[in-house]
Amino acid sequence: MVFEVVLRFTVGGPAVTGEWRNDETAVRKFRSLVGLYGDHATATITLTASGPERPRVLRTWTREHGETVFTA
Repeated sequence: MVFEVVLRFTVGGPAVTGEWRNDETAVRKFRSLVGLYGDHATATITLTASGPERPRVLRTWTREHGETVFTA
């Protein structure tokens, strides 16, 4: 399974991405990006998991809504 963190400053704009095979590392990176860019009004940070099945969103963060954790 591959875990991907995506940071965007505008909807549909360029993205900063990273991929990890370890979920704990990906969550740590997700949270570090929230710490670094959490004061940016339009930033969106997303953590997804991909494997044999289609990609699944695990967490998202926006300044307006904070962190949302999705369960299976």
